[in-house]
Amino acid sequence: MNVILFDLGRTLETDDVLLPGAADMLIVVAALRDASGKPLGMGLVSDFTMPPTPADIPEIRKQYIAILDRLRIRNFFEPLDRGVTLSTDVGVFKPDKRIFRAALDKFEAGLPFVAAMFVTENPEHVAAATALGMRGVHFKGPGQASGEIDKLLDLVPLVRQFIAPQA
Repeated sequence: MNVILFDLGRTLETDDVLLPGAADMLIVVAALRDASGKPLGMGLVSDFTMPPTPADIPEIRKQYIAILDRLRIRNFFEPLDRGVTLSTDVGVFKPDKRIFRAALDKFEAGLPFVAAMFVTENPEHVAAATALGMRGVHFKGPGQASGEIDKLLDLVPLVRQFIAPQA
């Protein structure tokens, strides 16, 4: 199984508005299949509000899900208990290994890091993901001078290459 993990803020959206090409890219990536014909796992890994107490986690998660609803991208990450991993749930912020491990385990327990691609505007998070063995992709986010990809649709060929059978 291959999984594509996205950061949300400044990668797919800014100020509750999807970035140009985000919806089209998600549609195309969701339609891709791996070498065995299986769809890719698609997930979000986001730093979000740390709960004062564990009892606050459900309400904080609802706030995050409301953002996905406003952006109209929730369907790409369903079921949400698998497709959304928040620092709120794990208790650590990116780029801590534990948040990435938690995200991958939701798709398949013990899924190796090499089976995942992580897309974010944060170069430090790209470096950390790469160090774990993931394919990190630095998206040139709002206000940044450079990135591995400048437009979100430029991600599609990289995903195709990532899921292609290794010769």
